[in-house]
Amino acid sequence: MNLPSIASLLALVAPETGVAPLPAVPWWQTPGAGWLIALAVLVVPTVIAWMVAKNFRVPDMWGRIATVLVALAAGGTICWMGWPPRLGIDLKGGLILVYEVASGKQRQARIDDGVAVIERVLAAQDGAAATLERKGDGRLAVKLETADAAAREAFLAAIKEASFDRATVEEISRQATPAALAIEYEITPEQVKVPMDKLVAAVSRRVNPGGQKEVTVRQFGLDQLEVILPEVEQSEVDQIKRIISSAGVLEFRILANRADPRHRIAVSQAEKSRGTTVRQQGEPVARWIRIDAERMQPDDRMVTRTGVDGAEVLVMVDRFNVAGGDLSRVSADVDDASLSPCVSFLLNARGASKFGVLTKQNLPDPANGLESRLGIVLDDVLQSAPVIRSQITSSGQITGSFTQRDVDFLVEVLNAGSLPAALSSEPISEQRISSQLGDDTIRSARLAMMLATILVLVFMLAYYRFAGLVADVAVLMNIVLVVAVMITFKVAFTLAGLAGLVLSVGMAVDANVLIYERIREELDRGSAVRMAIRNGFQRAFSTIIDSNLTTLITGVVLFAIGTDQLKGFAITLILGLVLNLFTAVFCARVAFELAERSGWLKRLSMGRLLGQPKVEFVKWAPLAATVSAAVILLGALAASRRGSELFDIDFTGGTSVQIEFKDGQELPIAEVRRAVSGKFRSATVSSVTLAEGEADRRFKIDTSNQDQEEVEQLLQEAFPGRMATYGMTSGEITSSPAAEPTAEGVVDLPTTVQLMFPQKITRAALTGTLQAALEAEGAGDAEFALTSEEPAAASKPCGTWDLLTSLDADLARRVVGRMSASFAETPVYLSANAIGGKVAGNTRVTAIYALVASLGLIVLYIWIRFQNMAFGLAAVVALAHDVLVALGCLAASRFLAPFMGWALVDEFRISLDVVAALLTIVGFSINDTIVIFDRLREVRGKARYLTKEMVDRALNQTLSRTILTSGTAFLAVLILYAIGGAGIHAFAFTMLIGVVVGTYSSIYIATPLVLWLQHRVGGMPVTGQVGVPQPV
Repeated sequence: MNLPSIASLLALVAPETGVAPLPAVPWWQTPGAGWLIALAVLVVPTVIAWMVAKNFRVPDMWGRIATVLVALAAGGTICWMGWPPRLGIDLKGGLILVYEVASGKQRQARIDDGVAVIERVLAAQDGAAATLERKGDGRLAVKLETADAAAREAFLAAIKEASFDRATVEEISRQATPAALAIEYEITPEQVKVPMDKLVAAVSRRVNPGGQKEVTVRQFGLDQLEVILPEVEQSEVDQIKRIISSAGVLEFRILANRADPRHRIAVSQAEKSRGTTVRQQGEPVARWIRIDAERMQPDDRMVTRTGVDGAEVLVMVDRFNVAGGDLSRVSADVDDASLSPCVSFLLNARGASKFGVLTKQNLPDPANGLESRLGIVLDDVLQSAPVIRSQITSSGQITGSFTQRDVDFLVEVLNAGSLPAALSSEPISEQRISSQLGDDTIRSARLAMMLATILVLVFMLAYYRFAGLVADVAVLMNIVLVVAVMITFKVAFTLAGLAGLVLSVGMAVDANVLIYERIREELDRGSAVRMAIRNGFQRAFSTIIDSNLTTLITGVVLFAIGTDQLKGFAITLILGLVLNLFTAVFCARVAFELAERSGWLKRLSMGRLLGQPKVEFVKWAPLAATVSAAVILLGALAASRRGSELFDIDFTGGTSVQIEFKDGQELPIAEVRRAVSGKFRSATVSSVTLAEGEADRRFKIDTSNQDQEEVEQLLQEAFPGRMATYGMTSGEITSSPAAEPTAEGVVDLPTTVQLMFPQKITRAALTGTLQAALEAEGAGDAEFALTSEEPAAASKPCGTWDLLTSLDADLARRVVGRMSASFAETPVYLSANAIGGKVAGNTRVTAIYALVASLGLIVLYIWIRFQNMAFGLAAVVALAHDVLVALGCLAASRFLAPFMGWALVDEFRISLDVVAALLTIVGFSINDTIVIFDRLREVRGKARYLTKEMVDRALNQTLSRTILTSGTAFLAVLILYAIGGAGIHAFAFTMLIGVVVGTYSSIYIATPLVLWLQHRVGGMPVTGQVGVPQPV
């Protein structure tokens, strides 16, 4: 593209690229405004609190009222100024890649160096013929054909004394005959520690060179790297993967030439060598590298051989070592001779000096017609080899058979610099989520959050009246503060995080219920309102701390070992519980005391779910244990029938793809499963319900096949013509008379057409298809520009684009037709997730660690807190019961799905989300158990042993609280299950089971088990009568 066309393009895309004047900065973002806002947030609520305290004659409450108002004002202000919050990859679309450090490349290099050392030792054996044969995996056979015993001993001693670079050489076999000595060696490279921090920084520079994108690059496991790129469409994936995996080591090397007398010895030695590097007197003088067959083909002027990966060429190793580190700037350009894309570079002062001497020493020699070729080597692969015509100093061009995409790749890699360690050429795990899926997920999650919150708030208000109003305000304040903290620390909301926020709403009610039930008990005893409020908060406080701490343990463990999405769930759950202690305990008490002391609250009325129940729970414990054992046994049978298919690809490796059918091409899930089973050996199909309520249109397919491209091809064969494609429609093509270029050289683009897409597409993806269509029509050099009125079109996908081109109307119509046909054949995969076996193995280990760590820490806390082993053992048995029942229900879902589709039961699998649900179940269940244990300890008083009557009394006293808390949590999770979307469907199903089973086990498993353990282990009398209290 020439300079005038560049100017024209800049003029056209200025509104999207920022050339146009920037919009005015909001006043609160101007310098100094932040300090004024912070001052106002502190001063205004404090003054209001002082006025309220003075007006209601409660001066001692001024500080507490101010704390509540300042917190509320700060949270609201942060939400207002920082809205919208950051969204995770699963809510706005993007790409998650996991790469492994390619230790095999480093290992092979060490082996090649070892082979070269042994070759030098063999070459030094005068009068003895020697051969070397490589057998693979670091093994090689050496044969020394000599009968001289002294020569043999000299060779063996030379090998022992030889210096091998970061490798050990071990003799594994020896066979001597009168005529020869045959020895087999094994070269074992040393393990080299990879500087992961430097690797993270280098990859970050590549994928985010300007630093403007919200890109995350971090260590994942011991030798793996996770790259998270938001808002990346399918068409950009290949280019990004290529940029990441390339080591980026650029070198300029002279190609070996048989006619050059300076190269003859090295060429002769190289043709006899089996190694990669040729050495003379211990110093490298040449080495073999691979030729990029797509860029160039070997010719007679090169010294070549056939290697394992194809043709290899010999290049000389000089003392100058001009490499990528000597470059000061790299940019895309056009070759003046061929008008094809190329890379222009500038050298720094040191590099220019070295490059000038190198090229000067290899200028053409007219006397003998000798010419030297400069090899452009990237990652030990020859890209091009132009002939050196003149001395090159400060600048030059890298030319070859490059496309514009190739040039862009080289520019990005070379500008970012080389990697300190090579990465695997392909990611071992890949997850791709389209922006449309993110939009649908947000709609579903928003609706679920609103309904769950409204339902919980309405219930609390109707049941507890004034106390319910205080609880509702506390819950809303909790949500505001959680969002404010996440905005402040720029923590992204993930889909699991939104589920955690909804769940924290349900669990936040627990503290309020505990307090209010205690207040009710005080009022039933005849206490005054003020005394009931004070005692209610004081007596519930220790129980609230205990129950929240155990749930926090599971949240912290999940955050420590979880993936990015699960960390989002853990963060919202942890923040919700911690801030709930402030809102439900501190803020709610301020509201109660202010209302009572000001005279507003003279009596406190609440609904009553149960009177004073007298259920004999312990009596039914044996039957409950029998039922539990039967359910667990059935679940184990279902799990054994499903085998490895019970586990999601998170644990087994494989591919997960989400597809959508065209309008009018919908299929019921039974037919989709039948079609998929005919193409895949092992696959699970789940229906995805859209926010609009459409069914039989979108499905999620999980298979153990780890080849993502093959999976997508098989799906196209299974559903020919049914799957939704990008598609493209166009408006009317308008064309105006072409104007002459302006004085500045700006070329007019007279033809305009609007392109509409049902699935949003990025400018980069559209440009690639447009360029291909132009080249197919023989108009590859035509000028064009793509603009859109949608916001941030320069970086985000848009549904409508305007094409402006220099083509006439007829040719533009043919180009648009080609584009439409191309897009009509490109299926849309709303998400694609490929997980390799190693990542799946790491996930299995992580999940086991998480469950074991959570159970161990919780049992340890309970043991210390209650100072009795029986309580700890009973708690862990109940928790194990809950996990086993939940897993059994997951296993049985496959057999229940055909009959319970009306209840949205699907073929659920154990995934990372399910592990998060299991950990949450552990926290929720222990929460209930601790509340009962606290009441049990209070009922026991100073009695030495528990009795059946004590256990039943404690359970009956906490029954109302248990039902209310579990009920509100169940309602919140039920809404998530019904309309929360496919992303959290298995999570919500597991939580539904867990809420019910956790409540059941707290009543019928954990508490009766404490009684049984004290009877069996603690020497409790057989009789159940309450004896005379004795000191503990």
